[in-house]
Amino acid sequence: MKLTKKMQSALVMDKNIGLFKCPICSVEMEIEEQSRLVCKNLHSFDVAKSGYVNLAPQAHSTKYDKSLFEARTAVMNSGFFGPVLENIIVRLDNHLTGVECPVILDAGCGEGTHLQAVHSRMPVGSVSIGIDLAKEGIVAASKAYPGIIWNVADLAAMPFADSSVDAILNILSPANYAEFNRLLKPGSIVVKVVPESGYLQELREAFYDGKQQKEEADPVERFREQFDAVETEPVTYTFALPEDLLAPLIRMTPLTWNAREERVREVLATGMKEITIDLRVISGVRR
Repeated sequence: MKLTKKMQSALVMDKNIGLFKCPICSVEMEIEEQSRLVCKNLHSFDVAKSGYVNLAPQAHSTKYDKSLFEARTAVMNSGFFGPVLENIIVRLDNHLTGVECPVILDAGCGEGTHLQAVHSRMPVGSVSIGIDLAKEGIVAASKAYPGIIWNVADLAAMPFADSSVDAILNILSPANYAEFNRLLKPGSIVVKVVPESGYLQELREAFYDGKQQKEEADPVERFREQFDAVETEPVTYTFALPEDLLAPLIRMTPLTWNAREERVREVLATGMKEITIDLRVISGVRR
């Protein structure tokens, strides 16, 4: 009998049940009837049909809706982030050599394309977890990529046990370093990706005359305050943009969320042949 996505997910979670802690009372959890996560104080969280579990105790609304994640999936499956993901995978490979069944957490995973790309290159037996507060992203991820643990969860209070994770990915997403340090085993790795000044500069020029968004703090220095053996490397390249990818690219990026619809139509009509990817990959280990 072919296993449903719900059953596949329940089996993966059951096999790795020691990773979880209840998001309400922080005690251990177990799987009941391959259909829900339950803690010893009887807080219960159903496994959805597509295989994810909502472990965010309170409802959260975000700007990240279904159409945005569909747009992101189209863009990311085009190879848009290929060199960045290769850089991340090399860092993980180098650090996780000799680690049996490593646990990798993507904090702010969106629709899951990055984590799936990484998971597919990890050793057999690796465990991958993707979390995001945007439910529509987790729904899309669980439908597309069974075999990974997908949870709606808050980065500020992640529903996992202390010192349970071998690597954390944080790709173009806010970080919570206190939580990262709580979850990481000593000496485990964090890989963070942040935008540099040239990232999507063609879109900035089209919509905001090239004006830069002001950074509140230097992300590399803030990272150095938290982790040891910090390595940082720019990844910059130009991506040839197929005609049918411009619309989803505009839809997916927060750069264009406040743009007038008239301006969006003008940019689409004008076209854009290429786009600049200018990111910085930062890695470090838990002290």
